[in-house]
Amino acid sequence: TITMVISCVDALAFSPKPLGAVLFDIDGTLVNSDPIHFRVFRELLLKEEGFNDNEPIDDDFFRKNIAGRANAPIMADIFPDWSVASREVWSIQKEARFRVLAGATMLESKMGGLDRFRAWIDGKELRKAAVTNAPRPNAEAMLSGIGFDAWFGELVVIGDECDRPKPDPCPYLTACGLLGVSAENCIVVEDSPSGARAGVAAGAFVIGILSGQDRSTLEDVGCRLVINDFDDPRLWDHLKNLSIIPACP
Repeated sequence: TITMVISCVDALAFSPKPLGAVLFDIDGTLVNSDPIHFRVFRELLLKEEGFNDNEPIDDDFFRKNIAGRANAPIMADIFPDWSVASREVWSIQKEARFRVLAGATMLESKMGGLDRFRAWIDGKELRKAAVTNAPRPNAEAMLSGIGFDAWFGELVVIGDECDRPKPDPCPYLTACGLLGVSAENCIVVEDSPSGARAGVAAGAFVIGILSGQDRSTLEDVGCRLVINDFDDPRLWDHLKNLSIIPACP
């Protein structure tokens, strides 16, 4: 059955399509991991002689050039003269360092209100998937660290395992295919411009979460709603006005 709830809401936040699934980014969305990524990049790039005039990168550099992007394009921009093999070795070392630092703090880095939103999704019998540009070992470590690995099960889509990573819509469209739902019947939750662009291009209703970017940055790339975390009243005001398409048994 389809439960219909109709109400007047702000035009910018209104999702006209019934909701069938929620698709989550992981880094900076389920887990407030950007500070850890920033620390790792800052630490390791300082070891590269001459990079950024031997000055540590700042938060602005991280947000503009790193946050939410797949490793391959990040490495190509940062180290344009390196071979692909050298970039891959550096990326592997960087991700290993991230897992070491993140391991001890993962649970406390879980986004506020996430358990409440999870309970709402389960109560509405909605489909869900995690869609990320993070390498699979990182994604699995983060989901396990916050106790969400079993909840998503095998429905974890990795950008580098698709034909094209975010900001291309391919990862989100892949998730929609796995779930058997149209993108227009999905909410995508993202924290980065790259990921938000992917969700918008897929045709989903994109909610931006303020874990690292400015509100205006997320709105400019097409986020229809921007929230502080999953306890934000703006999220819950939006959810109560949605029609629901529950998953088939």
